[in-house]
Order: sequence, then C-alpha cells, then structure tokens
Amino acid sequence: MEYKKAFDLIVGKVEAELVKTGYTKQKVATDNENELVALFTSQNLAYSVVYFKDKQQMVLRSCTMTEDGPDNEWKTLATWLYDDEFAEQKDAESIANDFVEGVSGTIAIKRAKQVKQKKKKDDDGTATPKFLAKRFVTYFPELRDEIKNEEDCYFPFRGATFAKEHIVPKVATYIKRASKPELEKFAGVFNLQYGNGDVDTRSIITVVILNSLSNEEFESLYEYFDDDLKKASKAARKYKGKNVKPEKPKKRNVSKATNLKNS
Repeated sequence: MEYKKAFDLIVGKVEAELVKTGYTKQKVATDNENELVALFTSQNLAYSVVYFKDKQQMVLRSCTMTEDGPDNEWKTLATWLYDDEFAEQKDAESIANDFVEGVSGTIAIKRAKQVKQKKKKDDDGTATPKFLAKRFVTYFPELRDEIKNEEDCYFPFRGATFAKEHIVPKVATYIKRASKPELEKFAGVFNLQYGNGDVDTRSIITVVILNSLSNEEFESLYEYFDDDLKKASKAARKYKGKNVKPEKPKKRNVSKATNLKNS
C-alpha cells in the first residue's frame, strides 16, 4: 500500500478517536519534503502523526500545549517501519490500531493528567460552557443547530440552562445503550473538559449533567473518571435534587460603553 494512502488511513483513524475527547485537527504548513505531518490539539496536549520518508517510519508523538501552540518538545510514543514496497493495507491498519490505543483509554488519561499537573495548582481552566456544549456535537450532531439557536436568541450563552434542556436528555439516553468501551471514551470527554474548564463549566459538568443521572447511570461513568472528577462528582451528588440559584446575565461595562458613545 502506497505510503501516502497508508498515512491518510492511519491519520483518519487517529482523528476519529481524538475528536471524541475534544481534540481538533490543525492545518500544518511544512517546507520539509521528507515528512508527512498531521497535528491534533486540545487545551493542554498535542498529538502528531508523522511519516519520515527517508527512514520509512510512521511515528506517533505528543507534547504540551502553550498559549502559542505546541511547545515542540515532542515525546515519541510509538514508531513503526513502513516500507510501501512490501507493506500491505493490513500493516497500515495494524499501525493505526496501535496509534489509536496510544491516544485513548487509561494511558492517554494518565498522560493528560501528568501534563495538567505541570501547571500551577491554582490555575483555573479557560474552556467555557459554550465550548463544553460544542464538545458533545461529535456524539450528538443535532446539538450544532441547537447551539446556533441559543447563540441567536440569548446573550450571554446560558450554559447551565442549555445543558439541562439539550445535553442532559441525550447523555442519559447514550449511557443506556453504550457498550463499556464506548462509556470509557465518553467519560474521557468529561475528564478532559472538567480539567480544562473554567468554574462555570466544571459546575455544569458536576451539578447539572452528572447530577441529572440516576445512580446506575452515574456509576457506569464514574469508574472511568480520573481522580479529580471522581472527587468533585461525588461531592456534587450531595446537592442532587436541591435548588440551584438561576443564572444572572453578566453586567456590561457601562463606563466603557459610555465613553465609546461620547467619543
């Protein structure tokens, strides 16, 4: 199988796995004719699939994300020889399966957690409730139109209300029909978004979404949560069924608006 086709097959399978936990495929511009490169990023971590033509190697790498993008201190996670003079499609699929395993499950969760621990313990995440809602579009495509309608009709984005009305029913339905591997990957979305989320996002995950689940539904996800989310979700269960104060619209900067108007 020609190396470019093999590379596309491998990247496609890795992308399908990473997008489930909030990663985005980025456009990569490279002047190096010796390499084929695919890049996937999240808030804290980046993955890269590279084919080195001279070495005939398929490589999976990871590095930490900064405010300016990947820090480029790449750590090699897996390396496979791929000589398309002899390799077949089944060889490309074996590499793809190994790379998918490398970016999913408990290994990837531990890797993401280690990266998170490098940051200051008192640092708040920056992912917003709207960002959280968009992460579920992969599982529930109909959310795309519902998010747009929310943006068109309300300002600011009513994160808690939107989650309660549009995400909660879908999550419960998905859990009931999902297999254990699917539940583990689904829980990975919660782990990643809780770790990256701001205060409002974390509250929506624990108090709104997870507290809406029955004990059976909650426990089916709980076993796949990382330590931080396990602790937070258990604490939040104490508030299950209790009234939560409604959201208040954020105040606009009146003085700034007045200055602009009078200028």
